[in-house]
Order: sequence, then C-alpha cells, then structure tokens
Amino acid sequence: MPFSMRSWGQVEKGFLSGDINAAFMDIAQAMYLSDKGLAISMLMFTHRAGSRIIVPEQIRRLADFKGKSVLIPHKLSIQHMLVHRLLSAGNLKIANLGKLGESVDIESVPYALMPEMANADLDCDIAAFICPAPFGDVELKKKGFRPLLISRDLWKDHPGSVFVVHQDLLKTKGKNLGLMVNCLLDSARQLDRYMASPDTAEKGIEQLSASFLGLSASQTQKALKTSGITYNPKLLVPDMKILNIVLDYMCTTMEGMPTGTDLHGFIRPEFIHTILSES
Repeated sequence: MPFSMRSWGQVEKGFLSGDINAAFMDIAQAMYLSDKGLAISMLMFTHRAGSRIIVPEQIRRLADFKGKSVLIPHKLSIQHMLVHRLLSAGNLKIANLGKLGESVDIESVPYALMPEMANADLDCDIAAFICPAPFGDVELKKKGFRPLLISRDLWKDHPGSVFVVHQDLLKTKGKNLGLMVNCLLDSARQLDRYMASPDTAEKGIEQLSASFLGLSASQTQKALKTSGITYNPKLLVPDMKILNIVLDYMCTTMEGMPTGTDLHGFIRPEFIHTILSES
C-alpha cells in the first residue's frame, strides 16, 4: 500500500515504529539509519540528479546569500551536501548556532513548506531553497522566483533517493521485491526514453505522471525536461563508490555524520543485476 509523507523525519519514524516496510528515502539518511542499527537494505537508486536551487528575484549572485538562510529538506540529505559544496566553492561561511553576520544559515524544512515559507518571507531573509522538481515550480511564476542552477551543475548524475526495504522482507518477500524492482526499472526506461526523445516516446506519460503527482501535464513535462534528472537504468544500480563519496564528504568535510559509519551489508544489488541481465 503506497502512501506519501510530508518530511524525511516522518519516514524515519515510520521505519523505527515498524509502520513502514519499504521507502524511497534520501541516500544520506538511509546510510545513517543503517549505521545506527536499523535493519534496512538498499536495492537501487530511484533516480540520479534532479534538484534545483530556487531563489527570489533580488538574489542575483552567490555573494547575495551572505547574512541570509538557505532551506534544505533535511540535515542528512544529498541537497545539504550540494548546498555545502556550493557555499564552500563561493568562499561563503556557514553559520554556527544561529550566528549569521556575513555567514549563511542552513535550515531544514520539509519540501512542501519551502515555497510557502519563501512566499511569506517579508524580510527577505531566505536567499534560496533547494528541492527536487516539481516542488516549487508553481511558485516560480508567482513572485519572481527563478532557478539559480540545477543540482547536476554541482555534481553530474549525483545520487538522490534510494529504494530501501526492511531486511525481513528479503527473507519473506524476495520474489515480490524482485517484481517491484522490475516495475521500477520499467518505469525508469520509459522516463529515460521520454526525456531522450519526447516526440517518439510512449504517449500519455505526462498525463500518467501528472495524475500521480497531482499536477498538470505541462508542469510535469517541464519538470522532466528542466530538472536535469536522470533515469538511465544502468545508473540505478547500487554503487558503493558513490555511497563512499557521499559518506566521506559528510563525515570529513561537513562533520555531519559519524566517522566510522559502517555500510557492510547495506546494499543488495542482486535484484537489479538479475533484471538487467535478463533484459
């Protein structure tokens, strides 16, 4: 039974309480929970890249971020890592314990609330928010918001969310999990073909996607074409090298994840390897 949640915090609580058996979760949060003893395994990436940094009209350059805040979805998120890399590349200091001055504050806010907070920011304290498309797309037209850059400009084909399952399912529902991964890969192939050649791809994919997301077909079409998101099936295979890049940056550079994080047994690529070998 699929259902949506409004924040990564809710997903974490759902796993810890046993109410959730599987989820699409940010890669950094999933690694952290696995290290802390939560019995979950990653079966596949669900996409690569696909976020945008959105700014109000008064923000014209990176230096304009000074003394303001940037909204991210979660402290343990790939978006946090990307924002950290961007600010560091611009030689901008990140605020510590709320002390702004010439620094930039990074604030965790659920995706759904970001546009609302930015719209209500009468003091213009928010310099930007980063979220995956199509979140924020509607607000771009309302008050002069614009995309500053897409996340693949900071790291091409970076990881995003991953499909993780409780390890009990590996024993009791292995065949069903194989079927689900197969369905997810089939969807990825259709989306990948659509973005490569929209005119010859399967008809109606915008309508199907829009119906699922509760958006118009044109909004979904724009999100797919302008977000930089990638659904190349070969890039959806769990890759420990990619995980270690994220882990090293968050542990060493950001100091936001415990050193010595153990990912032994976290990835289970056999499901997607089997399907790709048969196709």
